[in-house]
Amino acid sequence: MSTSTTACSVVPGPTTIAGSSWKSYAWFALCTALYILPFMRTMMVGTDEGTLDYGAIRILHGDTFGRDFFEVIGPGTFYWLAGFFKIFGVSFFATRVSLFITSLGTALMIYFLSRRICGSNRTLPVIMLAATSFGGLWPAISHHDDSNFFALMSIACMSLWIVKGRKSLLFGAGVLAGATTTFLQPKGILLVATLAAFIVLQRRTRSDVMRSIAVLTVGYSCVVAVVLTYFWSRDALHDLIYVNVTWPSQHYGSVNAVPYAHGILSNYWDHWVSARDQFPWTVALAIVMFVPVLCVAGLPVLLPIVGARFRWNITEPQVVLLWLTGFAIWISELHRTDMTHLIFGSPVLMILLVHFITGYAGKIAAAALQLITISSVCLGGFNLLLQTAAHTVSTRVGAVRMFKDAEAISFVQSIIPAGIEIFAYPYAPRYYFLTGTVNPTRYSLLTYNYNTTDQFNEVLSILERNRVEYVVWDIEFQQIEGMVFLGPKPSTDQQIIEPYLLSHYQLIRLVDGKRIMRRRADIDERH
Repeated sequence: MSTSTTACSVVPGPTTIAGSSWKSYAWFALCTALYILPFMRTMMVGTDEGTLDYGAIRILHGDTFGRDFFEVIGPGTFYWLAGFFKIFGVSFFATRVSLFITSLGTALMIYFLSRRICGSNRTLPVIMLAATSFGGLWPAISHHDDSNFFALMSIACMSLWIVKGRKSLLFGAGVLAGATTTFLQPKGILLVATLAAFIVLQRRTRSDVMRSIAVLTVGYSCVVAVVLTYFWSRDALHDLIYVNVTWPSQHYGSVNAVPYAHGILSNYWDHWVSARDQFPWTVALAIVMFVPVLCVAGLPVLLPIVGARFRWNITEPQVVLLWLTGFAIWISELHRTDMTHLIFGSPVLMILLVHFITGYAGKIAAAALQLITISSVCLGGFNLLLQTAAHTVSTRVGAVRMFKDAEAISFVQSIIPAGIEIFAYPYAPRYYFLTGTVNPTRYSLLTYNYNTTDQFNEVLSILERNRVEYVVWDIEFQQIEGMVFLGPKPSTDQQIIEPYLLSHYQLIRLVDGKRIMRRRADIDERH
């Protein structure tokens, strides 16, 4: 038997949904759901979730993305989440229904694609992703998570098309790639491009290739056309292009200028070994749990190496599809090369890694698979155990479990009524959502070396005109890991917001690194 045949371990046609065991999918879904559910009670502080939650509320209340509020994140997640708010009401529960669906759906799609090419260890890619994702941008509402969910469904449609050849599957793949674009533009564009390239590589007749690409493109274009038409009808098409294309190309680079795999030590290793003085065994545990994180960081090098022996199975359509789309998703997350984005870019590449290692018949390969499996399970179990350390805080959108910031949230709610305008500076939009307060500005993030002087002055004029009574000032934001690349704040004489806050507001309380401030009465009396 040839090496390539042995290595492929590609499951033939009977592994399609119609021929596969629905029982195995049901058990997988049940076990995955039971693992995911405990995380759904938690809200992570250092994420973009507050921006997305509050932006969805603005959508629900009739605002239009780009025109009425400014975010460089694609519009998809705002409108997707607004739909859940419409059904379940503005609540933390609604956000978790959305997060649960995308998380479980992502796991199911990875499992489905794993069954297409992996003869064994089909659940390992899902376990790796679940274990490494916690603590970055999951569990949290995220355009990365949402875009992966739709991208993987698109790839699954194309995988089925390989076997079934139905044009409806091509159309569905295009539609889902179009939906992916609304969440994260580079991911959707690269995905549809690689799907078209895959069709070309199938070496079909020229006419069949052109028809297939046309069907895929029509599906993609339909979604893009609907989105553009909607924003045009709201007189916001120019705003959409500005916030998602023009402005990021000019200002977004400073936020993303991080070293490759940034945070691999500070966000993982350092936390795990911090208690080594009291518990020496934590170092040994950290070494074990570090394996899947290292695998993710090394995937661009590790994957070609393990696949080289089998010439990367480029004659097997299912594998070629995952090669192309896997690197498309990975590249789409390279706008910021920290560990969090590398993990979100790696779900398909994890499948290929397991596929190729499984193809090796030697003891080394078996030991490698055992090590990755054991370390991923340990890391996943450790993350689950951490949920017991979170504290429950009552908010105006329901009970939320948090690892920190709980006291500040409770204090804000105790002194500020719902529906009141507050200003969270420079970046604490979760306060608007959790406390039921209102952001009077168009910005959830306002920081130097990122926002423009005009945007700062716009906010300043709103604070003065509206006499915004309360301010939540996060004085630790600039020191958050990953935000140091925004650069230092300008000198005092060049600052815009800080002098105004210090002269017009008085400190009520400092809690959890937040200055809770109230507008001085004597300031307005002078006017």
